[in-house]
Amino acid sequence: MLNILLLAVLISVTFYIIFNNADGFGFNSLMDFVANIHWPFLVGAFICMIMHMGFKGLSLGVLNKHLGYKKKLFENYSYASADIYFSAITPSATGGQPASAYYMVKDGIPLSITTAILSFNLFMYTSNLIFVGLLAFLIRPTLFLQFELWVKLFIIAGFLVQSGFLAIYIMIIVSKKTVLRLAKWLVNLLCFLRIFKDKDKYMKRIEDSVNRFRASIELVSKSKKMVVTTFTLNFLERIGYLAIGVLVFFGAKYNMPNLSSIDVSVIDVFALETYAMLGAYCVPLPGAVGASEGIFFSIFSLLINNKILLNSTMVTTRAITFYICFIFAGIVTLVHHIKVNFIRPHRLSKMKT
Repeated sequence: MLNILLLAVLISVTFYIIFNNADGFGFNSLMDFVANIHWPFLVGAFICMIMHMGFKGLSLGVLNKHLGYKKKLFENYSYASADIYFSAITPSATGGQPASAYYMVKDGIPLSITTAILSFNLFMYTSNLIFVGLLAFLIRPTLFLQFELWVKLFIIAGFLVQSGFLAIYIMIIVSKKTVLRLAKWLVNLLCFLRIFKDKDKYMKRIEDSVNRFRASIELVSKSKKMVVTTFTLNFLERIGYLAIGVLVFFGAKYNMPNLSSIDVSVIDVFALETYAMLGAYCVPLPGAVGASEGIFFSIFSLLINNKILLNSTMVTTRAITFYICFIFAGIVTLVHHIKVNFIRPHRLSKMKT
């Protein structure tokens, strides 16, 4: 409840700032903008929103089936929805995986298998964030150089944070002893600084986590086909997410004279969207609310000079990628929650009688 309240406060403050710091921008201008987006592009943006969640669900479904726990399409989709919904309302997206794990265990997948599936999928997800980020840097490095300094720092920080996670995952796979030695050094330092008190307790937690992750990767990664499939599905998940903003921009460009004159390619907009996504990953706030909007506004000001159109593009894109997606994921999660906690137990009790 506290997380939802914090998210509501952040959203309120963010939109108060947006609607009160852009001359002429308001609800009516936003609705006019949405109404003028060429409708096939807008429909495509919503399909991409649904499919970006779907690709995450497909990845989990493939892993479930590989380990002997074939689930229906809606069930896999609901695991992805739970991840997205609870990630949105918890700082640094910490609540997503535990929520997915809860529903997977409820659906009869053992906790050890659930941990393996989610750990491996997280590894693939993080790998794809780095992969897509590197593509943006390699294909459009000149765009990055044009950003404001603070935006560059956010993007670099977001890239380094995700690279750090990936490096730790790889180190666990390659050399568990090295990771534990580094962890011991860090815990000793934090205890010396009196940030941690019980050294043995924290080392035990770290060692257990390292062992679980290593066992999870070893369990799933024996099949090269599985590695390629889950990497591809996670890549498509990222592309689906980024495509939302691309479709909104080009849908508006299609019909609006003030945007139609902008000479920009699809690759350019994909790169800008990628940079904006990376920048948001260094912000430990629910949904990176506020920071995401600010980064998007600054980055896309390279293309759009009109503040009303810039704000409209930003709010529409962000509405689909986060706010509407968050609500949709919450509804799917709620339906599955009712199913596993109320409908199915009731049916089972009837069968027993």
